[in-house]
Amino acid sequence: MTTRVGVLGTGSWGTTFAMVLADAGDQVRMWGRRGEVCEDITARHRNSEYLPDVTLPPGITADTDPAFALDGADIVVLAVPSQTLRDNLTQWRDLIAPRAAVVSLMKGVELGTHLRMSEVITEVAGVPPERVVV
Repeated sequence: MTTRVGVLGTGSWGTTFAMVLADAGDQVRMWGRRGEVCEDITARHRNSEYLPDVTLPPGITADTDPAFALDGADIVVLAVPSQTLRDNLTQWRDLIAPRAAVVSLMKGVELGTHLRMSEVITEVAGVPPERVVV
């Protein structure tokens, strides 16, 4: 059975992690805020903006619609800047499957609250702590 993974963030870290997942046989759909980066990933199997010398596995696709990446995802990978997580999760929380594991690739703490990213995920998205992976 193929695992479906939604990677939110098309920067260098999110794209690199997506490559690892695709190489392991997972179906990977990515979300990115910039259409030209998503088009580059899907159509040319490149992320020229962040990883210019790397060819991506053909199974990785990307879109600017978070529902595309999260639809049916068994695993959700968060690779966005730490300080955007709360606002992003507020928009995405209803799209995350109730049983999906949520993987945080982010570092740091939230300014103002000093919460770890895993704590922000639990608080904002309502994901139980046992389903959050760091």
